[in-house]
Amino acid sequence: LHALRSASMRALSWLLLCSFRGTSALQPSRPGVSRRPLLQHALALGVLAPGAAAAAAEKKPSLKEVVAQLDAGTPKEERNAHGEKADHFPQIAFEGGQGQGKKVVFTVPHQNLSPPSFSYIEYMWIKDEESGAILTARKFRPSDPDLVITAFGSSGQRLTAASKDDKFGIWQGTFRVP
Repeated sequence: LHALRSASMRALSWLLLCSFRGTSALQPSRPGVSRRPLLQHALALGVLAPGAAAAAAEKKPSLKEVVAQLDAGTPKEERNAHGEKADHFPQIAFEGGQGQGKKVVFTVPHQNLSPPSFSYIEYMWIKDEESGAILTARKFRPSDPDLVITAFGSSGQRLTAASKDDKFGIWQGTFRVP
C-alpha cells in the first residue's frame, strides 16, 4: 500500500510539473519510452477526472434523448394539427411473433423532397406508453426516400409511433401490439 501511495504521489508531482513546463514535458525523454502507463495510473487515481467530467458534460445528447425532449416538449393539442393526415399519419404493420416479440414496422406515407420549399420528416420514433421509454428512433435528411423504422413489441403492449415534420410538427398514433 505504501508503494502504491508513493507511486501515486510521484505521478501527481510529475503531472503538476508537466502543467508548468508546457506540452514538451509530456513527450518521452527517451525514444521507446511510453507515457501511457503514467497517464493511465493518473487517470485511475482521479487526477485527470476533472477533465473527463468536463468532456462528459459537453457530450451531445443521444438521438433517443433528442426525440424524448421533442416528445415531452410538444403539447398534445399541437400534435396531428398541421398538414394533411394522409401524408403524415403513422402507418403500422406487424411481422412475425417469435423470439423478441412482434416486429413493429412504422412508415410515414409522406415523400421527402429536398428543395427548401417542401417539408420533410426530420425524426421518427416508437415509444412505450407505459414506461415512456423511446424504443427506437431515427433522424432523416431531406433526401432520404424510405421513411421506415422498426422495433419489437410484446403482445398487448401499448406503443406510440411519432414523426416530426420540419414544417408540420409532430404526427403520432397510439396502438396495441396484437
